[in-house]
Amino acid sequence: MSESVSLHAEVRTGRGSRVAAKLRKQGRIPAIVYGHGEANVQVSVDAKEFDHAIRNLHARSFALKYDGKADTVLVKELQFDYLGSQIIHVDFERHSATEKVRVTIPVELRNTPKSMSGGVLDQPLHVLHIECSFNAIPESVRIDITDLTLGHPIHVRELSLPEGVTVLDAPDAVVVQVKLPGAEATAEGGEGVQPEVIARKVKDEAAE
Repeated sequence: MSESVSLHAEVRTGRGSRVAAKLRKQGRIPAIVYGHGEANVQVSVDAKEFDHAIRNLHARSFALKYDGKADTVLVKELQFDYLGSQIIHVDFERHSATEKVRVTIPVELRNTPKSMSGGVLDQPLHVLHIECSFNAIPESVRIDITDLTLGHPIHVRELSLPEGVTVLDAPDAVVVQVKLPGAEATAEGGEGVQPEVIARKVKDEAAE
């Protein structure tokens, strides 16, 4: 289960691209906190601290402390620079601990197949879209592919997930398989419920 990471933020008053650029030069990331019927709050977070939490701790939820209060928040959206390397803006959405949320979690493959039979490993799904309680977000879904064989792919419906986690991807979608070079996936994922997006790459700087 992914636990909330404590993160300190500072309330900011200025708005616009110039103010945002100045904050980034100071090593901070502009952000906004919203939701739960409360007023939107413009804040900023330490770039190094937040980047470490996202990339190394794989944090999705935070205990965000600012202006003498603390909110439990979910990273609703990350905006990156045009190179896709630097985070330039964050959207934080307030949630209660038991509230249902929609997020994406990474699919992690463990071990290697005993026999490839001339095939190659193919992983059509690298992330899984799920719905669960805010305080029960899994860090990832781990799949042991030791017994994976040619012609017997692992589908979404066959995954084992914690109780209370609902998968939003199509049940027949192939997650991972061993296939002959050039062969198509055994089953393609259809259109399902669209989950909340929490990260994307943008060409322009975030609008303030």
